[in-house]
Order: sequence, then C-alpha cells, then structure tokens
Amino acid sequence: MSKKKLRSDIRLTGIPASPGVVHAKIHVLDREEIHVPALPIEDSEIGAEISRLEEALFQTREQIREIKEHLSQSIGEKDAAIFDAHMLVVEDSSLLEAVRKQVETKKLCVDYVFHHLMLSYAASMRQVDDPYLQERASDIMDVGKRVLKNLRGMAPSEKLHLEEPCILVAHDLTPSDTALFDRKMILGFATDLGNRVSHSAIMARSLNIPSVVGLKDASQSLDSGIPAILDGYEGILILNPSEKTGFEYGQIEQKRHAIEEGLTQLRLTEAISKDGRKVTVSANVELLDDLHLIQSAGAEGIGLYRTEFLFVNRTELPTEEEQITIYQKVMQAAHPHPVIFRTLDVGGDKMFDHLGLSEEQNPFLGWRGIRYSLGSPAIFESQLRAICRAGVGFKVRIMFPMISTYEELVQAKSTLQGVILDLEKEEIAHCSDIEIGAMIEVPSAALIVDRMVPEVDFLSIGTNDLIQYTLAVDRTNEKVAYLYQPTHPAVLQLIQNVVTKAHEGHVWVGVCGEMAGEIMFTPLLLGLGVDELSMGSIFIPRIKRVIQSLNHQEMKALAEEALKMNTGAEVLDLLEKVAHAHYPELLD
Repeated sequence: MSKKKLRSDIRLTGIPASPGVVHAKIHVLDREEIHVPALPIEDSEIGAEISRLEEALFQTREQIREIKEHLSQSIGEKDAAIFDAHMLVVEDSSLLEAVRKQVETKKLCVDYVFHHLMLSYAASMRQVDDPYLQERASDIMDVGKRVLKNLRGMAPSEKLHLEEPCILVAHDLTPSDTALFDRKMILGFATDLGNRVSHSAIMARSLNIPSVVGLKDASQSLDSGIPAILDGYEGILILNPSEKTGFEYGQIEQKRHAIEEGLTQLRLTEAISKDGRKVTVSANVELLDDLHLIQSAGAEGIGLYRTEFLFVNRTELPTEEEQITIYQKVMQAAHPHPVIFRTLDVGGDKMFDHLGLSEEQNPFLGWRGIRYSLGSPAIFESQLRAICRAGVGFKVRIMFPMISTYEELVQAKSTLQGVILDLEKEEIAHCSDIEIGAMIEVPSAALIVDRMVPEVDFLSIGTNDLIQYTLAVDRTNEKVAYLYQPTHPAVLQLIQNVVTKAHEGHVWVGVCGEMAGEIMFTPLLLGLGVDELSMGSIFIPRIKRVIQSLNHQEMKALAEEALKMNTGAEVLDLLEKVAHAHYPELLD
C-alpha cells in the first residue's frame, strides 16, 4: 500500500500483545533471507566442517551472553532470562550430533545441513497445537540465523538506524531484535506472525512497548512512512488516521488510563460480591519469568502451575533435584498462599521426544495426561517426590490432569501415598499435609463426579478441553471453530453438575481454563457457584472488579435462566446485557 494511494482510516486487525496507544509513521523492516547452497564435500573435509560449526556455536554463545547482559541492565535480570532458552539451543549436544551424522551421510557442507535441520525443528514445533511451543519455533530460527551468520562470516544483526521515532512493522521479530530496540525511536511494533505468548510479545510488555501481532501480511503490503495509530489494547493498526480518529483516540487514551489506575487500586482487595460471596482469584503460571507478576496483580496463590514446561527446550528429563529447585521458587513466590501443581500433562498437542511419546492417529484421545504418568511410573514418582520434598513449610496442592475414570484417580492417589511412605522410610524431609485434586476436562469425569468427590479435597474445571471434548470441536480448525461455544447448554450443565455434587460433598471447585479470565463469563461462573477462578495474572484486577460489582443471589438466578436456554448464543446475549449493566467501562 503506497502513501499516495492510501485513503484515511484503514484498519488492520490483529491480536493485542502489549497494551498502549502510539501515533507515528510506520517503518517496514525488510525480511532477511539467508540462502544456503548444498555444496558437496569430501570425506576428508568432514572433520573441518564440524570444527567450523563448533566455532560458530561458541561465537553465538558469546553473542547471546552479551545481549542478555545488556538486557539485564535495561529491564532486569528476570526478563533477560528469556534468553536462557536460546542458550539451551546452542549448548544442546544432541543438535551437534544430529548435524554430524547428516554431514557424514549426505556429504554436504555443514552450513546447508545445519540450516535445513533448524528449519525442520522449527516447522515441527509450529505444527504443535500449543501457542507456547509454536512460539519457541521463533527462538530456534533466531538462534539458527545467528549460528548460520557466524558459519558464513557475516556480521551479526545490529540496531536499526532510524531518523525519527516510528512504529516498526515486520514479518516477525525475534527476542534478539526486541532486545536491541532503541526505545526512544521504536514506539511500538506490529508483526505478521505471533500471539500473546511469543517471546517478543512478553518482552514488549516488559519494556512497555505497545504491540500488535498476527496481522498476516502487513509487512508485505505496506510502505515505510505511512502515518498510523497502533492500538495495543484492541490489536488494531490504523493507517493514515484522520484528524477525527486522532482526536477520538486521545479521548480513549485518557479514559483507559483512568480505568487502569482504578484497577490498580483493586489489586490488594478481595473478590467479594455485593452480598458477601467470596471467590478466590489466583494465577495460572507456566514460566518462572511470570512469577514476579503474581504479587503485583494481587493473586491469592497459584491455581495452576503447569509443570510440563520444565520439560520444554531440553533433550533429557529434569532430575529430581532440578525439579525441587524450581518448585521451591514457585512456592516462595506465592507464599503465604497455596500453589496447585498440575502433574505432568503431556501428549495430545504437547509432544516431547525425550519422553518416549510416539505419533498416534488421534493424540487427543490417546496416551496423554494422567494416562502417560501412570504408564511412566519412574517419571511420575520422581515428580511427586520433588513436589513433596520442595513443599516443606509451604501450602501444597497436587492436581492430576485428564482424569476420565475413577480408577485413574485412585491409582494416582495410591502412587502419591507410596512416594510419601518411601520418603518417610528414607528419613527425607518432606510435606505430607497435601491437598489432592482432579482436573475435570472430560465429560465422563463431569458425569461421575459424585464418585470422585470422596477421594479429593478440590476439583478444578479445565474448560478449554471440557468444551472441546463435549462438543467434539477442534477450536484450531477454522471450518468448525464457530461450534466452539463456552456457553453451550451441554457445557453449562456439566459445570453445574460438577459444582453441585462437589459442594454436597464439602469439596470446593475452581476453574482454570480460559473462561476464568473472561469478564463476559464471570457472572455465569459466580452464579453457578464456582469457588475459585485461576487465570493469567494480567486479568486478575478486572475479574476482581467484576465480582465486586455483582450480587451473588442475582447471578444465581441468572445462571438458572441460562440453563433453561436452548442455544449458546442466547446465553451470550444474556451475559452481554449483564456486563453492560454492571461494568460497561471494562467493555469499551
């Protein structure tokens, strides 16, 4: 889109990655493509080729270390730790061995073999239906490009030299790119690729740089110099904004700032409805980098710690001692509140080679969650031992994922009890006063929850999978995504059944799926009687504000009305009316 032909107020819609609004001209970053020819080599040259790669990996390690040190000074050591994943790639001995084998068998130069191996690794990760792992493909390509440049004697990426402050538009941005940003010159950025859990998005939030991702092909169709407004709240890039639009955004910014200030004041308050019903609001955590957000957001503990992320970006299992160190950091960050450790939840869309998982025709109905753990007792027992040993002096809760039968729950509990007995015999310090819970993600579990209640201290509803399995809908499939309805009557009836049966047995119920952090669904979950909501830390103040604005008894009546409706769309219309009546400022 050239500047001369551009009409006013063209809106490109993507995904909001980092909040804020900026006005500036765009600067389109050219995509850097490295073409590597497949040059044949002789047997006598193989050793020298591998030595070249080893030297390039060493150079890359030093460059990453320098970037990390630079970043530690500007945004702090915690956020700079984002480059630890990069360091793991260049220090991975199995990568070097894989390249060596291909160089020996194919008799091709190490540049070509390394480049195509990294492309293959990245492509495999992008196919996984997990946003976190998809974004780690960008890490692999970032490191791979650095190594390749060092192999070929090319200069590493440097800071952009810009003449005026701008909004950067790019196909994709690596953490290295973001780390080198001159914040006085790059006011915000927009990318074709990415989502909210991409490393560049995480770093943008740390650097307080507004950003929008997922714009598809903006970098290919736009020219530098076009005036624009980047709205990181709504995920919009407005090209050639009119004076009227500029004025309106000025008003919106003032209003948003006032709302954010008000929400900040709520962080240390409790989520209590107008008529005294308290709901615990806790945080979902997957990365150690996220721990510092818990206190500032006002979380009442961690309602879901995804332990499987300890197994990412590595080629071998974490040791018991490594796990203990990580788990203690998590519990220290949440103290004096409790932490719910979800035991290893792999399989389905989370496939790790070093865990011995093989391809399955239908992985979502295969060897995953608790099924994998019960079938891998050494891994399961090591994890349970680590949690018990790390939990001395802390409030510990353990939750088993993907429970679909009563037998699975009993067997998992028995394994935990066996681990505790072994620790007692070995006279190893450990916690034994552990609350045990089950995740309700499968309709079969939701329907026999009355049998499970006597075996647990709490239940947590994983709405993402419960919706998917109940409605037989893959929400990543564009052809059927419209059928993925959190407000579908069948889903609501299952949630109601879980809460009712749990409360009859004096067991509390949480929700840790995406529904928990969506302000549109909060009135419904409050009315259905949910006791705890666990979500990304950024959503906590908003959810507190919503609960404080509602009357629990009125929401119970609303839930009863919703349960009588025939379609999810009807329920959603009802919830929208409630939202506009009680917290309209959060919808704007």
